[in-house]
Amino acid sequence: MSARALAVLLHGEHVADVERVRRGELRLTYLADAARSGTTPLSLSLPPEVGRFTGAVVSRYLWGLLPENGQALAAVARQHGADPHDPLSLLAAIGLDCAGAVQLTPADAIESVRQRDGSLEPARDVEHRLAQMRLSDEASWTMAEDHWSLGGTQQKFTLRSSEGRWFYPRGSLPSTHIVKPGVRTARHQALLEHLSMRAASLLGLAAASTGYLDFGSERAIVVERFDRVAHDGEIRRVHQEDLCQALGVEEKYESLGGPGVLAVVGLLRAAAATARQAEASVAAFLDGVIYNVVIAAPDAHARNFSVVLDGGDVSLAPLYDVATGLAYARRPGHPRLGSMSVSGTYDLDEVDGDSWRRLGDTVAVDGDRLAQRAESLRDGATAAFEKAAGEIDDWDGGVRDVMARLAPRLVGRGT
Repeated sequence: MSARALAVLLHGEHVADVERVRRGELRLTYLADAARSGTTPLSLSLPPEVGRFTGAVVSRYLWGLLPENGQALAAVARQHGADPHDPLSLLAAIGLDCAGAVQLTPADAIESVRQRDGSLEPARDVEHRLAQMRLSDEASWTMAEDHWSLGGTQQKFTLRSSEGRWFYPRGSLPSTHIVKPGVRTARHQALLEHLSMRAASLLGLAAASTGYLDFGSERAIVVERFDRVAHDGEIRRVHQEDLCQALGVEEKYESLGGPGVLAVVGLLRAAAATARQAEASVAAFLDGVIYNVVIAAPDAHARNFSVVLDGGDVSLAPLYDVATGLAYARRPGHPRLGSMSVSGTYDLDEVDGDSWRRLGDTVAVDGDRLAQRAESLRDGATAAFEKAAGEIDDWDGGVRDVMARLAPRLVGRGT
């Protein structure tokens, strides 16, 4: 499936067109009605009032809508006859249910997408699909009727919850949940992600709601999408983007040139509509950074933080994809490294109260408050994880195994 141009819809309205132009570059052009100040942007890196964008900033935004896993992209390409190296071609196949409220479709299908044509198919094969995913990196991306696309490297697929049952949303209907079996090479990783997310909520952090659910003999983390809300009996999309998209950058890891804490704080302050909104987002982001250090979660990079966009309002999205690494033993000579540095160190075991005070100076917030917040999250972490663990039916012994390894390593971290 080749595509020279696609229509871009936001909240079901045609707002822009993206096309391949000279020398193979991608160009995005907002429609006249959308190209004005105050309109919800597709991305903070693509403000509507500018009108037209060409080149890397467009390509980076589109790639951010797609899975990062190369095998997953290859599977999509084979299934749909797309070019795995061309985001336009891939999104022509699977761009109907992306992160946020954006959808991409050929021009002749705009009206069908606007009318939300599609159907709900009972999800009777989830157990089998999860079992296949444990054996193949491609299995979560190869169903012929899938038209959704989410960023990230983990295997996953989407479902729609309706009246206590699970369905596959077909056509342009939105999904409501993301299902992940976890990283195959890390024992009980899906369980650890759920425990980390649930503990964050119990500690008062804004985090996506998750469950650790049984599908027959298979278990998986199921994430309730914060970019989908129920309204008047319908599921509506909420627009959001990750921080790499918002900053218009490709690299997600700070150590390789991606955004660090200072860049993110600068973006949140510059993009917010009011000073109060800015500082609320900054405080929530720093809470997320602290929590990731306290539980030694290694993947707190810029793609694992997002902003919600609503007209001129910009706010930090709830935490997602947070998973402690403390249950796993370190190899000798290999420190636990985070994805964003704290006062010059990536070593999660080296961060202490002075690190947070220096970070406060760097980003112009109260460093003592940051150090106190780290102490508070550290002091509450063990109890929060234990409460989260107690909510799960431990029929396979996984919770007992994980907590025996995890609980002793939570003590005294990050302060």
